Amino acid sequence: MKYLSIISIVLLFVGCKGTKKVVNTATVDDIETTRLIENYYENSFDFTTLVARTKVKYQDKKTRQTVTVSIRIEKDKKIWMSASVLGITGAKALITPDKVSFYEKINRTYFDGDFTFLSQYFGVQMNFDQLQRLLIGQTVYDLRKGTYEVDKQESVYKIIPKQQLDILKLFFYMEPQQFLLKKQQVVQPKDKLFMDVDYINHQSVNGKPFPQEIQIKAVDNSKGDQTMINIEYRNIDINVPVRFPFSIPSSYKEVTLDEIR
Repeated sequence: MKYLSIISIVLLFVGCKGTKKVVNTATVDDIETTRLIENYYENSFDFTTLVARTKVKYQDKKTRQTVTVSIRIEKDKKIWMSASVLGITGAKALITPDKVSFYEKINRTYFDGDFTFLSQYFGVQMNFDQLQRLLIGQTVYDLRKGTYEVDKQESVYKIIPKQQLDILKLFFYMEPQQFLLKKQQVVQPKDKLFMDVDYINHQSVNGKPFPQEIQIKAVDNSKGDQTMINIEYRNIDINVPVRFPFSIPSSYKEVTLDEIR
């Protein structure tokens, strides 16, 4: 599947100079947007370590699979995953800010490379920080580092960059009562690519909202390809001692991205 190119939004700062006074150009809408984003981050889930058990369903036009996945995260450092079917471990992955590694037992193969693999899996270009944010129910971009505007809709606030790019469109949908992120979308119109992340339900973890079910849809309309990933969290513990056991067996065969495709 062709990848969406997630491009950093260029921030524009306009300075007004004066000899005796500063001109404040912020509008009422700007202030309301700033407060909404501040409230969102004040209510956001935070942690040092996380241990979770999930049920993951994956479907594309060739494959349909349901597995149990254990997830362990050390914030900003490591994401570890172990997938099993009927209690039998079939694959493990270790993701750091530098690389992606995994091995699977059925074909006795492994991959040890860059984030292009994650980009292929999710249908969008993905780095460590964006994957971590997606898994814990936060916007894949830090809204405090951009300039945004809010469109008040019936039950959600639609947050969009003030200057959308022609090649990339970003949309974030927030529930205003508890400042929950309900949906985020990335669209690349020229290449007819689209990623939609829906946070179906939330639960309270340590007094903060955390996703209970995440649905990810990646679409390539130019090829008629669609990938669906559903993640359902079953058990969650935070700020506990965490181990990341991961060792690729020496007898396993290394595979390339072309072979994975």
